[in-house]
Amino acid sequence: MEFANSVQKDVSRRSLQGGDVHPITRYVMNYVKLFVDYSNSLNLLLDEKDLDGEGKGDGDQVTPLSHHLLMLMSYLESNVEEKSKHYDDVGLQCIFLMNNILYMVQKVRDSELLELLGDNWVRKHRARVKQYATSYLRASWTRILSYLKDDGLRGASKQAIKERFKNFNLSFEEIYRNQTSWKVPDSQLQEDLRISISENVIPAYRAFLGRFGGQLDAGRQAAKYIKYSPEELENYISVLFAGLKGSSNHPWRKLSS
Repeated sequence: MEFANSVQKDVSRRSLQGGDVHPITRYVMNYVKLFVDYSNSLNLLLDEKDLDGEGKGDGDQVTPLSHHLLMLMSYLESNVEEKSKHYDDVGLQCIFLMNNILYMVQKVRDSELLELLGDNWVRKHRARVKQYATSYLRASWTRILSYLKDDGLRGASKQAIKERFKNFNLSFEEIYRNQTSWKVPDSQLQEDLRISISENVIPAYRAFLGRFGGQLDAGRQAAKYIKYSPEELENYISVLFAGLKGSSNHPWRKLSS
């Protein structure tokens, strides 16, 4: 199909600010939904010679239209993967891939495309979204979590403890500035990511604060390094992926003040 070839060969280098769903993904998924209305005619017109007995993974015999749709989805996914490389930040690459693959899944799941592509396709790609979520957490939060480990701090000087708090603060502030402008349009995915971040960061920060916060001199000196309570960090995390533009739009502006 010429349409499938055009999707495969699309080399647009346009990247969307914040990793939002790419226009080609929206266009292709809305376009293929029209195929359903003409499925009988298309099955008669499409060539069956390339089917090779391939199924949808559910024990169903694949039709010529299903085969071509599976191929088209594969082309679109490969195209999206290539476009993700236009982002320098690996974490943002993962956000972009999550957004686009989830959009594809939702369009299939909520339409008659599900009958053509099968439940197995949906399960496989929902699992892929989860894999990208894990990769995002690793890319964006591994370094900051390393500052909350005990390594080398038992019996360490106050200066070493101050450096850990300082590095944590700087890293968190950088993530906040960047990732409040990143966009996750699906509210459930957005909330799931925030919960995952909080579950990794907040207990580790609270434990680190409990172990080492008391070793800093009380007063202004301690406040310089212990800038945030666990609750404040959770508030900041709660506005990540909102697609905010400009620091003046941020609900909390204590960072770096």
